[in-house]
Amino acid sequence: MLGGHRGAMARVWLWLVKRRRQAVVACLALAAFGVWGVAVQSGLVFGALTWLGFGERAAVSAAIEMTPAAGLDDVATTAATTLEAVASEATDSRVSPTATRGDGTATPQRVAAVTATATHTPQPTATPEPPPTPVPSYARTLTPSPVDERFLRVDQDRQEMLVYEGETLVRTIAVSTGAPYENSFTPAWTGRVGAFWGKAQFRGTDLWADYIWYLFPGATGSILIHSVPYVNNGDEKVYDRPEALGVEPASKGCVRISPEDAEWLARWDPVGVPIEITRYSGVILPAPTAP
Repeated sequence: MLGGHRGAMARVWLWLVKRRRQAVVACLALAAFGVWGVAVQSGLVFGALTWLGFGERAAVSAAIEMTPAAGLDDVATTAATTLEAVASEATDSRVSPTATRGDGTATPQRVAAVTATATHTPQPTATPEPPPTPVPSYARTLTPSPVDERFLRVDQDRQEMLVYEGETLVRTIAVSTGAPYENSFTPAWTGRVGAFWGKAQFRGTDLWADYIWYLFPGATGSILIHSVPYVNNGDEKVYDRPEALGVEPASKGCVRISPEDAEWLARWDPVGVPIEITRYSGVILPAPTAP
């Protein structure tokens, strides 16, 4: 009996020795199949394929296989949608192979890309300064004339004559206009300087003036521009109230100026030049109270 068992075991061992190559191959195949099953079950294979660049193609193939009833158009639409999703994921993230799984195996990780957006901070806007307000001057109220035209303005409140050449004030002359009484005040007037009369004696008086320009007719006689009148006293001229020039109205209605200013005005030649005489804003007294 014992000899029979030994013989059977010897035959089995002989068979195993003869078939050892096939047995080793079979054992290796079983081991490889087991490892592959564990890898597929744990997702390691898909992760490795994705890291090697085969994940996108596998996803497209899986999408096509999952739609067996769809036509060609449906299959193309599904594949395109999957490709867009994969491309979007690849654009919005970067692959970092530095992370490891619990078993020590490197696993690719996706790190979201952060794009910094510059924020524009508005700069304060400087508030423009308002233009300076021009200081009013003795504006010419007469109808505007050409820029190169000369002009005279008699300001009765200031007792002065302004001489303009165009827009330039070339001379200011002290004057004395008519005394503020009903029979001697100088009325406001706008016109042109009349003829130059030169030297003449005032009618019914001993008064003379060396420079006279006609302006317009008044209530009691002509209204003129003339030098301060005087009385001859031998070789001496005695002037009538020269101290009133530029201070107060003191004439019988004419515009008085100094002999020096009259000589300058004669050289300037005002004949035909526009002139404006402003209204006197003081109180005009009745004529009987005049001295």
